[in-house]
Amino acid sequence: MLFQLKIGMIAVVPIQWLRFAIILFVSMYPLSQSDASEDLVEEYQIKAVYLFNFALFFTWPDSAFKYRQPFRVCVLGKDQFGIDLDLVIENEIIEGRRVAVHRLRSVYRSGRCQMLFVSQSEKSRLASIFGYIRRYPILTVSDIKGFVRRGGMIQFFNTPYNEVRFMIAPEAVNKAGLVASANLLEIAEIYYRRR
Repeated sequence: MLFQLKIGMIAVVPIQWLRFAIILFVSMYPLSQSDASEDLVEEYQIKAVYLFNFALFFTWPDSAFKYRQPFRVCVLGKDQFGIDLDLVIENEIIEGRRVAVHRLRSVYRSGRCQMLFVSQSEKSRLASIFGYIRRYPILTVSDIKGFVRRGGMIQFFNTPYNEVRFMIAPEAVNKAGLVASANLLEIAEIYYRRR
């Protein structure tokens, strides 16, 4: 059995861990060296799969959901995923709820999201984004450089070998009332704020 970070809570069905391990293995292969637009498509396909799988390794408080509300994965700003994110989550269930993708132009529509991917186009608005969502239990993810340092929870980055990896800021996760699986933390780069 796999254990979560919160003591005494048992979670994550082993098949979920196997599924995530396969995704991690696939993401270790460098992105193709063809042209830049193909690399971008491939990169966001990998990130779309990661986003769905991140949801399997976090627990949200009951207050994060309204009755019969779907599990909402939201993209704020310019959407680089295209249809890939929709295809990854099609017919999927998280926390006993169907999963839905929502594209947002304004952070002020994110209060009902469980996960929020903040696009590169929103880099200059991070302070106001974090200021607004801090009252909600929303898992924040981005590929903006310095995202976790500025208050985000998960940040994608590419290795020198052009592999997609991620770092997690456990303090930001805990502050939002979310619980991260210890198994996920084991494979992530961990970011701790300096005091």
